[in-house]
Amino acid sequence: MRLIARFAQEQELFFEIITVYDNRIIKESLNKQNPALISIAKDFPSAVWFERKISDDFGINILYSNDERHLVKHEHFPKDVFPLRKNYAKRTTKQEKRLAESANSESVVFGPVHPYHLESSQFQIFEKNQTILHFEMKSFFKYRAIEKMLEGLTFAEARPIVERISAPQTIAYQIAFLEIERQASKRALPDVLRKRHLFLLEYERIMNHLNNLSILSQLLEFKEAIYLFSNFLEEGRELFQKLTGHRFGFASISFENNFSEMGELHTFFQDLENELITFNKWTSRKKECLATLQSVGVLEKKIAEKYGLVGTVARASGVAIDARQKESLYEKNSFYIDFQEEGDVYARYNLKIDEILSSLTLMKNFMNANVPPYFISTVEDGEYYSYVESATGEVMMYMALKKGVINRFFLRDPSFLNAQVLPHLVRGSSVDSLGLIVESMALNISAIDM
Repeated sequence: MRLIARFAQEQELFFEIITVYDNRIIKESLNKQNPALISIAKDFPSAVWFERKISDDFGINILYSNDERHLVKHEHFPKDVFPLRKNYAKRTTKQEKRLAESANSESVVFGPVHPYHLESSQFQIFEKNQTILHFEMKSFFKYRAIEKMLEGLTFAEARPIVERISAPQTIAYQIAFLEIERQASKRALPDVLRKRHLFLLEYERIMNHLNNLSILSQLLEFKEAIYLFSNFLEEGRELFQKLTGHRFGFASISFENNFSEMGELHTFFQDLENELITFNKWTSRKKECLATLQSVGVLEKKIAEKYGLVGTVARASGVAIDARQKESLYEKNSFYIDFQEEGDVYARYNLKIDEILSSLTLMKNFMNANVPPYFISTVEDGEYYSYVESATGEVMMYMALKKGVINRFFLRDPSFLNAQVLPHLVRGSSVDSLGLIVESMALNISAIDM
């Protein structure tokens, strides 16, 4: 059984805990006067971050937890503020002044500790003789409170916020959001429209993989690969803008956006496919080009399964998991899961190339003519879940509607799961290899700090 997500929401008389597994959903009610939740982290290690977030967001005590530290609320966050409770109000000017004053204090860290910043996260590395002994990841330095922001909004009001949570995955988020809207309106999408959306989803996957391969190649100082991936990435972004109106495809998962200039796309996809096939043949003969990636940042299959990891991180360790296999249109187009066995940076590098080639094949089958007119009808109150395989893995989205507006919004990005396994990957590695290991994970930090 795989843990997908664990989160809370406030009802009128109690707090409700929702635990989502791959084969069932469990709900628990907690007394509001003294809410306490029993941890499941001993059986499901990735539950730790979910439970720490529940505690910070709602003030719920986690019992028998093996990590009671704050996740969202760092040292300057007011202790009596629980941002996802219904009675949450903006801090007063007096509170803001107190918070600012407390943030002025400075601290100095002594000893073999190295800070390493990635977007709004900080990594703390404890090393001896350039070998990493211990590793800590601290996120949520940029807490945007998107879950709270969406409360009380309609679908139309919420859509532009959701699609901008993280630009690299805007297509995946838009599709997940539309799937919930479709469920709530009790309507099915015609296949011609679904193909249009899946075409864009695969295009987004290709752009993300090209970007990650380019960065890894830069860290390797592998000039031929940098040139290959960077050039195709830039050309792909320009064509994506022509296709959707934006380099990242904002507001492109719609009912009327018809494609144009498909001739250029055909040429681009064919050129990319040919170059990747040639690149694979060349690197197989010149193994020294990527030898630095082998046996670095190894993630064992049993660890990937234990943490319930998703995406290329899991598949590169031999875990054949991909939400696309549950989508009928993928099945009709002979979709199969690409995976590797070694679990190192080399495997994650090669897997992304394999997935680009697979995506190109799928996209040829998803190209179609203009779509007929389609409209979403009035949505009904209820609880809805959606799952979409983004470039970095399975996105899980939940929405509770009440009186036609959003009462609770929850998003579990794949990076929220995958980032938790980083200590296993880097422990025992050299400090010099840290960048390669972290980048091979293709973590989406902005989607963690939402």
